[in-house]
Amino acid sequence: MAIIKGHICKSCGGPLDIDIDRQLYICPFCGVTYDYDYFREDNVMAIAKKAVMRSEFGSAKDAYEFILTKDPHNFEALRGVFLCTLHWKTIGPLWFSEKIHIKEDDPYLVQAIEKCLPEHKGYFTSIQDALKILKEYRKAKSALRRIEDDRTSAEKTYNRLQIARAENQERFSRFVSSITEDMMTSETKIGEFLLYIGIIIIGGIAYATWAWGIWVLLAILGVIIFFTVVYNISKTINDRRLVAEIVPVRAKIESLSDEAKAMRTECEKLIFQYRSKVKEIIANDPLPLKDTDLEEENT
Repeated sequence: MAIIKGHICKSCGGPLDIDIDRQLYICPFCGVTYDYDYFREDNVMAIAKKAVMRSEFGSAKDAYEFILTKDPHNFEALRGVFLCTLHWKTIGPLWFSEKIHIKEDDPYLVQAIEKCLPEHKGYFTSIQDALKILKEYRKAKSALRRIEDDRTSAEKTYNRLQIARAENQERFSRFVSSITEDMMTSETKIGEFLLYIGIIIIGGIAYATWAWGIWVLLAILGVIIFFTVVYNISKTINDRRLVAEIVPVRAKIESLSDEAKAMRTECEKLIFQYRSKVKEIIANDPLPLKDTDLEEENT
């Protein structure tokens, strides 16, 4: 006996041996026998379909490939081999774009396009076109994620600069407020300490003015004015520096927002095209699908 590749056992899916004398196919695994006529094309096609329904995709693929040895242009066999390699019972899973892992140059899809008859070529090329659209959609979606990540980073920088600018503008007033609050709180030791220091300084200035004249008071006022001017100049310089950093960051955020909006529109357009193409494929499929079929395939 010799093993005939492509002939599979209907019961267990194992390869069959051939008994030439008895003109039978024999399964060495489960012992089932088959007449020669059993493996006519119609019978093999029925075996393949039943194997698919049982999710025995390996056995079904072998049966479809056996049919292709007799009829290389058989549409159902070409379609069956393609689906079996994907472990799909129907073309339904094509609808769920996020779960598609095949590309437009899938070898079994290319084989189907090359070997099918002209009247069936449109079916397979439509699948290929849908996969090309899906590829463009994924590129656009990836670009959108990069743009949104860049915008998020720019927004963090912008917020940090805005906080730094607010702190620069309010640091003196916050310092004075803190001192005043401490001084007004009798339970705070630092408030009492600052109050005593303030009294001593005022007393010292009054005594110096009485002892050496008004020039001492003017000199003290001059020092205070000098440090106030220096402080405000420093504050203005820091503010302008921060504004100079904020302006390009804000412009970048606006630019990235426009890019994200445009890319989001492109993604929506591409996924709409993909869905439309898949609807067309399902409508032209030899095995019409119901919504329950799609749900089953998705699980």
